Amino acid sequence: MRRLAALLTLAALAVPAPAALAQDPGSPFGPLPQAPPAETPTPTPPPSVEAQQDTDRTLLYVIAAALLVLFVVIARVITRDARRALRERGRAEGPKLRDEGPHRHARQSKARARARTKAQRRARRQNR
Repeated sequence: MRRLAALLTLAALAVPAPAALAQDPGSPFGPLPQAPPAETPTPTPPPSVEAQQDTDRTLLYVIAAALLVLFVVIARVITRDARRALRERGRAEGPKLRDEGPHRHARQSKARARARTKAQRRARRQNR
């Protein structure tokens, strides 16, 4: 079995050998042959390309102006709606005082807090 595997391996390696021997005996890393340079004419752009560039620039300006107008219109609509909503809800009431807000504290608790702060200051001064 081992002999058969060795013979088959040797036969598989021997098949590409004639192709390798048929190659040019020169160095495979030598320089490539140079082809004669071909003259290429310089391309001239058709006149429609210049006209298209002008059209593209004009189109970009039109798009930019349309976007600017759109943003101005959106801003006006938003501010108009905000003013209407404010008139309906809160302008008649006027500004609220601080004590009338949602974080209102009882005056007594504020007075107690101030008294504690003053006592702490006095204690710090005495400990100096």
